[in-house]
Amino acid sequence: MRQRRWPMPAAISCVTFPVDDLQKSIAFYRDGLGLTIEEQDEEHASIDVDGVYLVLLDRSEFGTYVEKVGHRPAARGASETIISYFAESRGDVDALIAKAKGAGATVAAASDDDGVYSGYFTDPDGHTWEVLFDSE
Repeated sequence: MRQRRWPMPAAISCVTFPVDDLQKSIAFYRDGLGLTIEEQDEEHASIDVDGVYLVLLDRSEFGTYVEKVGHRPAARGASETIISYFAESRGDVDALIAKAKGAGATVAAASDDDGVYSGYFTDPDGHTWEVLFDSE
């Protein structure tokens, strides 16, 4: 018997990050990484990353959403998610890691592991990003 799929197209529309200082986070993504802020108010900013929205949301406002299911925002410094970006070359991995470092990110130098070249950085609020190139 065939297993039932989601009743909707399987696609991610939006990823929301809780942030402590919205202006600092905007500066990191806009000025540091070169992304465009599509929409912004005093509590949030939206960035269109190739069709998926990255929303930077004030941490207290973020809490009002996760509390609906009995949760609270993760403590600063605790990682529960890794956002991965698939680069087109090793050079692109190095360039993005360097750009993040220049913007003030904490970075881990890229390394090769079984044909996958990857590096990591965290944004000002500790959200972990993986940048990788799979040579196979």
